[in-house]
Amino acid sequence: MPKVNLLATFSPDRYNKISINGAQGLLRLLCLEQGQSVPLHKHSNGDEYFYVIKGKGKIKIGEKEAEAESDCIVKAPAGVLHQWKNGPQRLILLSVVIPPLSYEVADEATKMEFV
Repeated sequence: MPKVNLLATFSPDRYNKISINGAQGLLRLLCLEQGQSVPLHKHSNGDEYFYVIKGKGKIKIGEKEAEAESDCIVKAPAGVLHQWKNGPQRLILLSVVIPPLSYEVADEATKMEFV
C-alpha cells in the first residue's frame, strides 16, 4: 500500500494534484510548496472535503476565511467559491469530491454485511 509521503510530489511552479491509486478525479492529494495557493474556484456539482494531512494553510469558503492544520477536516459545499493559501511550510491535503446526488448511493454502498 502506498504511503502519503511516497505519493506526495511538489513543484516549484504550482501546486500538484495527484490521483490516488487510479481514483479518477474524486480522490486526490493536493501538494503545495511554501506560498503556493489553489486558485479561487467552485465545483457546481460536488461538495469538496479536505483532510489536512501535513502542514497548515488558510482556507477561504465563500466570504469566510480560517486556518486549518494537520488533522482538520473542511467542507466546501457545491457551488461555493473556495481557495487554499499555503504558509511557510509544505501543505498536503487529501481532497474528496462527492456529488450531492450520490449521498444516498454512498450510504447504501457503505452498509456492512456481517457473516
